[in-house]
This record gives sequence, structure tokens and C-alpha cells, in this order.
Amino acid sequence: MKNWQGNWIIAVAVCHTVFAVIMFSAEYSGLYNNGIINSITTDRSAAAVWFFLFGQILFIVGLLIKSFEPQNNRQVPLSIVLNLFLLTLVGITIMPASGFWLIFPPLVSLLIKHRKNLDQTVTV
Repeated sequence: MKNWQGNWIIAVAVCHTVFAVIMFSAEYSGLYNNGIINSITTDRSAAAVWFFLFGQILFIVGLLIKSFEPQNNRQVPLSIVLNLFLLTLVGITIMPASGFWLIFPPLVSLLIKHRKNLDQTVTV
């Protein structure tokens, strides 16, 4: 399983979204019943929406990471990896009891790939 990082992030995103639907089902029903547009009226309904939306953004990030390497053996740009790493560190710092920890394995793997590529470039 050479390019597992994107699939890992996609799996985390799916779990995140399923958890959101289960955890906030009452809030989503309330948003629907209020007509969706301008229907966020409580902090909990706002949290429900952000929780769901973050899962979708994470899914998109996973798809993008998955799409990089199969074509022309391209690496995920280091700027993307470092920014996702920074986002993960901030998330873990402000919410240590969260699922942000699940993003570390693919990030560490991507950083190692960049390091190996740098080492190969220097020795050539």
C-alpha cells in the first residue's frame, strides 16, 4: 500500500461526518425545520454545522492528497503538508481530546517522503 495517506484522511473524514450526523442529529433536524437559510440560532447548532463542514473539507483534502502521486509520481507539495501539520498541531493544542491525532500518521509519512526525496536529490 504505497499511497495510503489520502485514503487514511478520507477514512477519518468519513468517520468525522458519520459521528457528526449521530452526535448532532437533533440540531440538523432543527436546522432543516427552520428552513436552513439563517437557521443557526444556538452555539450547539453552529458547532454542528462546523463539525459537519470540517469533515467535508477534510474529505476534499484527502482526495487531493490521493490524486497527487499516482500521476507522474508527483509528491504532495511540502507547503500543503506543512500547513496541514500546523493545522493539526493547533487543533491538538486547543482540543487535545479530539480526533486531530488521527491526522498525524499520514502527515509524518508525507514528511518522511519529502525528507527521502531531499536526501536523494542531495546525494545525486
